[in-house]
Amino acid sequence: MVCGHAIHLDCCRELINQDQYRCPICSKSMSKMSSTWQRLDQEIEATVMPEEYRYEIHILCNDCHKTSKAFFHIFGHKCDHCKSYNTRRIGTTDDSLERRT
Repeated sequence: MVCGHAIHLDCCRELINQDQYRCPICSKSMSKMSSTWQRLDQEIEATVMPEEYRYEIHILCNDCHKTSKAFFHIFGHKCDHCKSYNTRRIGTTDDSLERRT
């Protein structure tokens, strides 16, 4: 895998069959995902969130391990640093009340 961790081929196939593309040890993307991130960019651009869901959240990128803010979207949250969507939401639910001005 890109991160350097070893995994059995059968285990890797099982993860992919379950639409899991992260290393089970470190959570980094298992392969180059740039074409997937481009498709997500297009999907997000084409799908406008209702006004009540247009707010920023704090995220942690599993690929570059940096934190940033992203606007909430049901399809994903893009890292400002490495442009990956392999991110997770961090912080409290009160943090999500930071509405867009």
